[in-house]
Amino acid sequence: MLEELTKREKEVLGLLVEGLKRQEIANKLFISYHTVHNHLHNAYGKLGVRNKVEAVMYYLKHMEG
Repeated sequence: MLEELTKREKEVLGLLVEGLKRQEIANKLFISYHTVHNHLHNAYGKLGVRNKVEAVMYYLKHMEG
């Protein structure tokens, strides 16, 4: 399912996994908070997760495992 994510969705999700907050991700990538929210919302839908914790667990399981 991670392969369904766009490059930017993976990038945003990766920064979330690193522990950055949404505003910090926005600042780092020079995008708006709203854009970060949209990327995460889309990624969550594609991964079939409901929240940050599930997304991080899914990412770690499938990227490292």
